[in-house]
Amino acid sequence: CALCGAVPLAAATSGPPPPLDPRLAELLRERRTLWLRRGSEELRSTYWTAAGGRDQDEYLQVCWIMRDLRADRVFAMDRLLLDILAGMQAWLKQSGVDAPIQLHAGYRTSKTNRATEGAARNSRHVVGKAADISVAGVSNVKLAGLSSIFRHGGTGFYVGRGFVHVDTGNDRI
Repeated sequence: CALCGAVPLAAATSGPPPPLDPRLAELLRERRTLWLRRGSEELRSTYWTAAGGRDQDEYLQVCWIMRDLRADRVFAMDRLLLDILAGMQAWLKQSGVDAPIQLHAGYRTSKTNRATEGAARNSRHVVGKAADISVAGVSNVKLAGLSSIFRHGGTGFYVGRGFVHVDTGNDRI
């Protein structure tokens, strides 16, 4: 498909969905929706519903906005990462914060990762399992705390960087 570029997204996204933390599963019981903003791009996507399961077209739209902008490459983003972000956003909405997740970085090619200041050599961004985010009106300390509650990977909080790193690697804070 034109959206997919050269990356075989369909093959990488088959199989059963990953298991969810019980708190996350409750937040996402009926639907999994993301409201993402990246520069001038904005996307509201319900990529899964209890009634219909995963919507491949919506999932591909999420992968598109999370693409490597420098290399103009799309990658199959980890569904658990999307679920964590959707759960964080659902919790924030229940708490009165109805704002998009500002996406600072999603997928990165190896070349882009090498050129990114402070990026880990084995960054989970390179395998579609990480995002750097912020939310207007929510401190990064609170956002990092919320991310770590779901215990599916790592949370990076970098003072003065203006974002929180969320990934689905090994549990760590």
